[in-house]
Amino acid sequence: MTKLRRTLSLFNTLTRQVEPVVPVLEGQVSFYTCGPTVYNYAHIGNLRTFLFQDLLKRTFRAGGYEVRHCMNITDVEDKIIRDSQGGLPEEASNADRHAAMRALTERFTAVFLEDLQTLGIQPADHLPRATAYIPQMIQLVQDLAAKNLAYVRDGSVYYRISGLPAYGCLAHLDREGMQAGSSVDADEYERDSVTDFVLWKAAKPGEPWWDSPWGPGRPGWHIECSAMGMELLGDRVDIHSGGVDLIFPHHENEIAQSDGCLGHQWVNHWVHGEFLMVEGQKMAKSAGNFFTLRDLVEKGVDPVALRYAIQSNHYRKVLNFSFEGLRAAENSLKRIRAFRKRMEGEGQAGGGPWKEALAPEQRLAQARDRFWAAMGDDLNTPEALAELFTLISDLNAQDDHVALTREERDAVLTFLDEADAIFAAWPHEGTNLDAEVEALIEARRAAKAAKNWPEADRVRDALKALGIVLEDRKDGTTGWRRG
Repeated sequence: MTKLRRTLSLFNTLTRQVEPVVPVLEGQVSFYTCGPTVYNYAHIGNLRTFLFQDLLKRTFRAGGYEVRHCMNITDVEDKIIRDSQGGLPEEASNADRHAAMRALTERFTAVFLEDLQTLGIQPADHLPRATAYIPQMIQLVQDLAAKNLAYVRDGSVYYRISGLPAYGCLAHLDREGMQAGSSVDADEYERDSVTDFVLWKAAKPGEPWWDSPWGPGRPGWHIECSAMGMELLGDRVDIHSGGVDLIFPHHENEIAQSDGCLGHQWVNHWVHGEFLMVEGQKMAKSAGNFFTLRDLVEKGVDPVALRYAIQSNHYRKVLNFSFEGLRAAENSLKRIRAFRKRMEGEGQAGGGPWKEALAPEQRLAQARDRFWAAMGDDLNTPEALAELFTLISDLNAQDDHVALTREERDAVLTFLDEADAIFAAWPHEGTNLDAEVEALIEARRAAKAAKNWPEADRVRDALKALGIVLEDRKDGTTGWRRG
């Protein structure tokens, strides 16, 4: 029996058009996402990108596709070196410098993965650290040099953009209008000043380094994703995603490296999510509107409500985060969950015949078609959720007058499960936790009351192993949810 797969179309940054995604391998989507640079806590603007990518992945899976997802961890880069090496003496060994860098990146990698778990973001199939793929990066640079797309200067290697006529295709650059100049060593730079960019950086005093054919050095930021993506997903990828801030130079340079090496287009669909503002302003610590996930949880914010508040807005529109918007998200979730509980119940006899009665199964089929039409049209979550809420209004009104049958209620619950597979915000919840989990939660409360923090942490880890995620709030209460 052929598996039903729904057609999903996405805005392709490369072509500036909404186009159907046609996987290279039928029924299987290969998906690369740029992960974090692990030198500090991720803020909610960063997390918006990862929530959009989780929504995209879940939509494909709910739509009948397998998804092979690779998300890298950038654990060597300019900012990481800046923050990890400052406390070391000038004479520190290379091994000590690597150890200091690894201590910083392992700490913030763990924090980042905890944030993903708290938000219910599904883990990637591949989570490569850049430092584990240095040989692949060196080989890629050598391949580009063999094609005359790279050259060596003072122990560094640069990409020759004049060798790739299509350079600038993603960001739609005016190459003739760009400033001509020397090679660029920085990982990030303005789009009007770019020329040749660095692939491999010669070692500088005070930096960790690796051996290479060009002498001691380290990879440039851009080469990392190309090497890891091609190694783990192959030489043709269906979708590559990130925030709009990565379009240039990072993703533009990935195209140059990967397409230049392969001799053909590496990625078919480039998909980018927009920025997040806070109360109408850019996030800044000086403005007091810079929030990490932990900041919000301490303020009593439900991570699932944050997830819903972000995902209920279209990923290609700038999102203005506000606490008023969070409260609206909480109210929306309460409405969906209350409707779910109503459908889980047996229902009461309605008020009898009703002139506006409808056929519940037909109305449900209509809602499902419209929901998927919206999700398939560039992840139009506002329209998809509007269809869900209209269905809730219609069926609540129907059930008030003519009680839905058990079969009709079960059909509605099936659709709610289908939608929740994407949004992960209104799962079926049993009325009671099993005895083991209840005992563990009570044991943790007692440990905290006694200020036995090691025991409280141990119990929390035991609950996490059972799929129970605890959320300590600023008011002293503890919430929980199934992970």
